[in-house]
Amino acid sequence: MAAQQAGDAGARSLWFNPPDGGESGRRALTRERVVAEALAVISTDGAQALSMRAIAARLGVVPGALYRHVRSKEQLYDLVLDAVLAELGHQAGTGAPWAEQVAALAYRLRAVLENHPGIAALLKARDPVSPASLTLAEAFLAPLRAAGLPGYQAALAFRLIYDYTVGFAIGDPTSPAEQRLRDTATRQELHAFLRSLPASRFPTLAAHGTHAWANDRDQRFSSGLDTLLRGLRAGLGPAAAPSAATAPSTATG
Repeated sequence: MAAQQAGDAGARSLWFNPPDGGESGRRALTRERVVAEALAVISTDGAQALSMRAIAARLGVVPGALYRHVRSKEQLYDLVLDAVLAELGHQAGTGAPWAEQVAALAYRLRAVLENHPGIAALLKARDPVSPASLTLAEAFLAPLRAAGLPGYQAALAFRLIYDYTVGFAIGDPTSPAEQRLRDTATRQELHAFLRSLPASRFPTLAAHGTHAWANDRDQRFSSGLDTLLRGLRAGLGPAAAPSAATAPSTATG
């Protein structure tokens, strides 16, 4: 039991301890190199392909050398996620309306996650307690509170927008579903099938289903995000609804 508690304490203290010393002068092995190699594996082959042995082989070291920098594969996951989320920057113009700040942050989060295939799915399975995760949460919550949302409602709004953005990024442009929609021949075949459905049973789907399976990924994200923000503005009243949040390719349909 004591050994288990000691292990748990070590896992919890990841963000407050530097990597162990004693790096070999022959190999410039650092925590950053280990994390970068792990990110490359996840982006190429998925999180399921990540192992300490595989990382060691790619770096040309024995697996034991990695444990001077990362205590376990679970901690390696957390370090990878923190490195990716740190790319956001999180700095929003404080003079911008709250909805524009939130929208800009959501767009940056989506872009960073889609630049690293496989990371969004991993993020959904981890607790948001790394430094970059906490900074991201603060960056979302601050403008929502400044807009006038009570603390609990601001937290719900943050989770709604965060979950929407991460969930959208899970089906990144490299996913099979998105690839099928991007392929003109496959998409046209799917549209022909939808239009051929019996109108007596699927009247709306036969008439309008092609719009739900279009090659319009950016517009889908913009429309969904704008719908969420319009709902939040409506809850705050007319004084908090000056204009729609601006973002690239924003659609309101």
